[in-house]
Amino acid sequence: MKKFVAESWMILLLGLVFAVLLAGAQTTLQPTIRVNQQKALNEAIGMVVPGTVTTEKVAVTGYDREVFRCLDGSGKLVGWAIDAAGMGFADQIRAVIGLSADAERITGLKVIENVETPGLGNKIAAEPADESDSVWADQYKGLSAGKETAVVKRAPNEGANEVQAVTGATISSEAVTDLANKAVQHVRPELKKQDRPAAAESR
Repeated sequence: MKKFVAESWMILLLGLVFAVLLAGAQTTLQPTIRVNQQKALNEAIGMVVPGTVTTEKVAVTGYDREVFRCLDGSGKLVGWAIDAAGMGFADQIRAVIGLSADAERITGLKVIENVETPGLGNKIAAEPADESDSVWADQYKGLSAGKETAVVKRAPNEGANEVQAVTGATISSEAVTDLANKAVQHVRPELKKQDRPAAAESR
């Protein structure tokens, strides 16, 4: 009995030590994690809104994530970038959606965080092998920002606001499209009213 009690206390003590070490590691790594997340966000903005040199944050009523006005080197508005998130098949998916300067067209979509199934759902975040290679998220380029995008299991109809689901990962495909639809429809009316940029901040 004494041996059992002693072993129980040892297990509890080891668990406590492990928890303290884990918390310490998280605290130490937090600044690095934040830097990497910001870098991923900046790179995504440049991909989904071509020509972006500087950005400024835009406040949108009722939207709790970041929205950016994207400017070229001369300060001209080239588009908008929306940080969006929603639940996927496994956990939260985070993406950046680009809109044209008039907020009429989607200029790109980039998934920057996901833990979807390897080889299936995680294809939503696939990277092109080279400049001529196309990936799943490329389907969003040129779609209307004024209409909701639908996910289909066949090839999208010409001129329709549709994207074809990743084979075997319809839930992940629908999750990305849903978060994009919700973010764009919430933010777009405010963006269309904005016409004067404030002081720009370099990315």
